Amino acid sequence: MALRLVIFDLDGTLLVQGLDFEAIRTEIGLPPIVPILETMDALEPAARRRAFDILDRREAEAAAASQLMPGTREILAYLRGQRIKVGVLTRNSRVSVETACRRHGLQFDAVVTREEHRPKPSPDGVRHLMDLFGATADETLLVGDYRYDIEAGRAAGVRTIAILSVPKTWAKDADWVAFGLDEVRRILEGFIGRG
Repeated sequence: MALRLVIFDLDGTLLVQGLDFEAIRTEIGLPPIVPILETMDALEPAARRRAFDILDRREAEAAAASQLMPGTREILAYLRGQRIKVGVLTRNSRVSVETACRRHGLQFDAVVTREEHRPKPSPDGVRHLMDLFGATADETLLVGDYRYDIEAGRAAGVRTIAILSVPKTWAKDADWVAFGLDEVRRILEGFIGRG
């Protein structure tokens, strides 16, 4: 089948945002290593509001200072030229995504943030984007830099590309591994060539 939809994670995949997750956990008062969103959701209402205020502020600061990953503009232009829909699925807030998009002049066909659906590793956002564009699992690829991206894609039945700066053990679950957006583009070109 032809490729109709590519879903990208944002932070660490298309953007360098420099979020320090351990510093965020410390400021909120969470234990090290725990998943931030899921742990915050279990807090009492007042503590949860305070935690989200901290997270929102940190994400806004990171988005305002973000940089593009090398190859971001090129891969997005390539996919537009192929008439392939581009979605973003992120655990970040809508406000921080809009800030980063304005900063870099980025446009996507759709963006799903933590406010709209259960966050990755839930497949809900992937399925929503597929439904939105009428794409089947065979017509969809997900590209991300963290295990939650790969887990969400696999749970939705789509092919996945792990984009890494260094090898990671969880990347074995991805269909492909790339060490930059230029490699992701080569994988996409091969996939599109078969369509």
